[in-house]
Order: sequence, then C-alpha cells, then structure tokens
Amino acid sequence: WHFLKTRVVRFLLDYNGWFLTPKHPINKLWYLMTIALLGRTTKGAGWYQDYLPSLPVPPLDHTCKMYLASVRPLLSPEEYKDTEKAVNEFKSSPRTRLLQLVLRLKGWWSRNWIAEWWLNYIYLRQRTPICFNSNYYTTGTLHPTTKHQLDRAAMLLFGSTTFGKLCREGKMETVMAEGTSVPFCMNGYRYLNNTARIPGKEMDRIVHYGNENHTHTVVCRQGQFYRIQIMSKDGKVLSPQGIKAQLEKVVNMAGDKLDETGIASFTSLPRATWAEIHERLETSPVNSASLHAIDSAWSLVCLDTEAYDVSDLTHTSQQFFHGNGYNRWFDKSGSLLIMANGNCGGNVEHSVMDATVAGHQWEYNLSEELYDGEGHVLPSSSYPGAHDFPVDPPTKLEWELAGFEDDLAKSKKNIQDMIADSDLVVMNPGFGKSFPKKCKLSPDGFYQMAMQLAYYRLHKGFVLTYESATTRFYYEGRTETIRPMSDLSVAFVKAMDDPSVTRDQVKKLLKMAIEYQCDYKMKAMRGLGVDRHLLGLYILAKGLDMKPMPRLFEDKAFQFTFKLSTSQTPTHMMKRKFKVPNVCPGGGFGTVDKDGYGVSYIVIGEDRVNFYVNSKRSCAETDSTRFGEAICRALWDMRSLYEPDVPHSDNFIC
Repeated sequence: WHFLKTRVVRFLLDYNGWFLTPKHPINKLWYLMTIALLGRTTKGAGWYQDYLPSLPVPPLDHTCKMYLASVRPLLSPEEYKDTEKAVNEFKSSPRTRLLQLVLRLKGWWSRNWIAEWWLNYIYLRQRTPICFNSNYYTTGTLHPTTKHQLDRAAMLLFGSTTFGKLCREGKMETVMAEGTSVPFCMNGYRYLNNTARIPGKEMDRIVHYGNENHTHTVVCRQGQFYRIQIMSKDGKVLSPQGIKAQLEKVVNMAGDKLDETGIASFTSLPRATWAEIHERLETSPVNSASLHAIDSAWSLVCLDTEAYDVSDLTHTSQQFFHGNGYNRWFDKSGSLLIMANGNCGGNVEHSVMDATVAGHQWEYNLSEELYDGEGHVLPSSSYPGAHDFPVDPPTKLEWELAGFEDDLAKSKKNIQDMIADSDLVVMNPGFGKSFPKKCKLSPDGFYQMAMQLAYYRLHKGFVLTYESATTRFYYEGRTETIRPMSDLSVAFVKAMDDPSVTRDQVKKLLKMAIEYQCDYKMKAMRGLGVDRHLLGLYILAKGLDMKPMPRLFEDKAFQFTFKLSTSQTPTHMMKRKFKVPNVCPGGGFGTVDKDGYGVSYIVIGEDRVNFYVNSKRSCAETDSTRFGEAICRALWDMRSLYEPDVPHSDNFIC
C-alpha cells in the first residue's frame, strides 16, 4: 500500500494546474485527492520527502526554443543566425540525442538528476574565494528589539538551536505552498547546524555532524574563538539566561583589544590556497582540535564591536557581508552576527543552503524574540523548550601558528583588498508592491523591468540577466534560472524614453514584458527552464569526452555571463504573521560577474521594497550607488505611466 500510495501522491504533486490555472474545476478534485492521501494537518520536516515528485528532464525542443528567445536581444542579426544554426545542429544531432537519453536515464534512477552536479560544479569545484562569491548575508529587524548585545545574541542562539533541533526531530512544520497542500522539499534544513565547508585542492567537501552528539557552539569575539556549551548530552537546549551567562564569560576572557593574528582570514582565500594551508594546520593536534570545534559546532556566533544603527542599512549590510576581516569564518554553514548595540544579522555559506531555508530559520528566530521591559532575556519558564543545567565553562580555541606568518599576512591583505573592492549600497524607492498590484501587474515582474530600464539608461545596452526561481516542489529541488530579459523587455525599455511612443503604448509593452517574465517563472518553477538542462548536457558531453564538443557550447551566446544577477528575498515562510517592524528588511550577495551587479530585493508589507546592490569598485563601468538610484528612478517613471502627477523624493539610499 505504501508503494502504491507514494506513486499516486507523486503523480498528484507533479500536477501544476493549481498555480497555472487556479480556477480550473479539476483543481477541486485534485485538492480532495491530495487531502485524502496526505491529510489536512501539515506534517513535520522530512515527512513528505518520499512523496515529492522527481525533477523532470525538460524536452530538448522546449529548451532550445527558450534558449534562442533569451539570447536573441543580445546578438546582431548575423550573430543570431549563427547561434540559431548551432542550436538547430545541436537539436538534430545523434550525439545530442544520446546526451538527452543518458540524462533521462539519470532522471529515472536518480530522483533529482541535477542536484549532485549543481552542488559539485557550481559550488564545491569553484576555486574563487567564497566570502564574496558564494556566501550571502541577512539583516535583522526594521526596529531594534533590544539594545543589549548579549541578550539578543543569547535569544537568537537559543532560537536558532531550538529551530534546528525541531527540524532534526521532525517537529517543525513543513513549508507548504501558500493556501495549498503542496509541500516544499526540506532537504536543505539538515545543514542548518553542525555543518561546514572544508577546502580541497581541486574540490571542497561538506562535513555534517548532525548524527553526532555535539553540545557546543563557537563564539568569535575580538578575532578570537571560544567554545561554549549550549545543550545537554540528552539534547536539552540551554535557556537564554544560561547562554547569556556563557557569553558574558567569553566577553571577559576576550578583553577589549582586537587579536590581529587573523586566523579567520584564511577562510577568505582562494580555495586551493586555503586547502594547502588547512592541510598544514591539521598536522598540529592543537589546530586540528580547534578546526573540528568550529566545523562541528551547532553554529557560529560573532559578537562584533561595531554598532551601526538599524536604519543605516548600507553600513549594516557591509558589516554583515564581510565584517572587519577578523570576525567571520566563511566556511561555517550559518553564522549569527550581533553588533554592540544589539543590531543583528547573519552570514550563510551558500553551497548547501539556499535563502529560502536560511530565511525560514531567520523568520523563526525573529518571531520568537522575547525580552523584559528593559530588553533583557527572561527566566527559562518564559521560553518553551528552555532548560537550566550545569554547563562546562567556555574554553578558548588555541592555535599553533609558527611557520604561518607569511600566510597570515597574505590572507589578511587579501580580505582587506576584497572588502575595499566591494561596492554595496541599499536603496528604497519609497513605495512598495501595492502600486503594481493596483495596476494588476506582477510586483516581481514590475521590479525586474525597472532593473532592465535602469541598466539600459546607465550602460546604454542590455545584458544576460539572472533571476532565481524555486524548484522545491521537487525532491531535493533548489533553484532554476529565470531569464527576464527578452525582446519584449527590450521593446518596453526603448519605448520608455522615446517621445514618439504614447503612454498607452508603453503601458501595453510593459504589461507584455511582465507577462513574459511571469510565464518564464512558471516554467522554471516546474523544472522547465533552460540553464539547468543545458548545464546537465554540457557536463555529460565533457564527461563522455566528446570531441569535438557540440558547437552550441562554443558559440558566442553560450559564453555570455550573467552581468545582472538578481533574486527576491523570500518572506512569509511561516504560517504565523508578525508586524512589519519585526520583519527582516532583507539581505544580499555579491556580484556574479566582476563587471556586473548582484541585486537582491525584498518586499516588506505593501508599501516598501529594499534593493541591495553590489558591484566591484575595480570595475570602471559599474557603480552601485548610481545603479541603485537608477532602479528607484525607473520605478517612479514606470509609476508615472499610471499616476503622472505623483511627487517623489530623490533620496533613495538607506
């Protein structure tokens, strides 16, 4: 019965009509069948994994057609003819049919044909530093919940540890598609705690200590690292007051002077360089024990001495993205960051954990905060799952670094150079999603078209654009690429500043461009995008040592990089609702291309959206402030199509 039930449920959950055609009569029958088999009550994390459908392998014709449409605006007519010929050759080639067949076979014996390749080739084999090329960051709340650093650190550490424990025990509710019985894959949640990325000379590896009984976390203070106990051996979580007492001891042990040894700066090096140093460090039992303590810890807590106000999102984001070079261990899967004034955030290693996972834990942390009237944590009886018990005193992690002096000097210079090169600003246009919704336009599509318009105005051209879409409806699903730039978006952008085009014509072009982006998003969420499929075919061709390689993979269009990389920060991962002031105001990531931009944006309530813009100062063409301002002005110009007389400010920076 279980075998039959599993196959029937997978078939039902593979049905996409509930979001493609939500008003279709068959959806009621589909809903009743899923409820009958899965029940009305949402089950805990991991319960639905067996029932999730496998990620589909897209049809070759579908991928080729979408690919051509996505690159056509970037090519001259002659270049497009050449690319079209390469695609047609690829589509009709017996060698390509072999690749597609192998991919389909992999899709039959593996429930997610791209998952392992995505992890290995996109993340673990990349040799560039991960601090700006993989990790992402988040900020805390729009308004401070407490000004006391150690109280907030204790509260957030208690919350994140409790969340991880609930997930591990299958007691945290599975995330469901809003208003449906469709579960999301929860595979990434096991890496929230006790996880680290270990450098390798050719390929990194992920170590996860979730099956071991580790009871500690590691605290970074003044460039030094300390091990503190936060759980009992039988799995009880120490109360916030108990954790605060541990943190107070750490602060006293660390003193007021920064330790400039810089051991943490090693994690910012190119991965092969860090791997060689890591291997040498491991030869010392003292170093090996300290590295293991960090890797196996439930999480990493950084007690920063800086104190930016929560309203200063630009400087706050810079601090949480990279710190000062001494206070971030970028290899750790997740770090809690708390400034001296209680302002908080997080830094996440991306390889095994997308923002939808970390965002869920962060929402839980912020929604569970509870303090007394003066901002101090309360007795354990105030917090479900909190316990008081005797704990081991904090211990400082020791290092034997004789012979590493040159390595440390180079790594400290490396991180300081990268920090100086990072150009990060946060912008807020002054209105949110309520306006595009009022115009019956997709807010996400509205923001994407604003970025296309801003880029064209600033750089007089168009570039390949990345937007992420979730594929967590599928087993071990992560993301697929939306390519929002199209012939339709180009037509809209050019019409915006063309006085010969009427306002109604521009509005029509905008609507068409947004509809294209929305349609592409729906395909991507169903596993029918372009990029993962082409990546799989490329990896197979390389693995089978095809000579010559299919001409498609050497064509000019295939060499384009995503100079504009964008992503909307997920919100409302939990069923509970909490007030806008306690919502995370967003976070961001580094630019994917050294000559491009990384733009993360978050919709907060109905009336606010924040844009987190990053680029490289070493690139003469890019400028985060100018681009962020251009996005905000583009949004107001697009609004003026519908409301021509609405005044607005030019002060957009946060």
